[in-house]
Amino acid sequence: MDNMTFTVFSKKNCSFCDRAINLIEDNDHTVIIKKIDEDQAFFLEMREKAPAMRTMPVVFVDDQLIGGYADLVQHFSNK
Repeated sequence: MDNMTFTVFSKKNCSFCDRAINLIEDNDHTVIIKKIDEDQAFFLEMREKAPAMRTMPVVFVDDQLIGGYADLVQHFSNK
């Protein structure tokens, strides 16, 4: 599997956010972390791209929504 770029919308003290980031890094992919509690623009971007998501993290790969942590685990188990 080629190196892909994942974007993770996360926030402080979010264990599933941390696990998602670690999982992506463990699979040798690039991860861009956007903390929604540190930058309002990231929160607005997340809301625009994934209005139905209500839990953290919100994970994208190459602008395609994967979903949350469980969806990310499923994504890697399917590879």
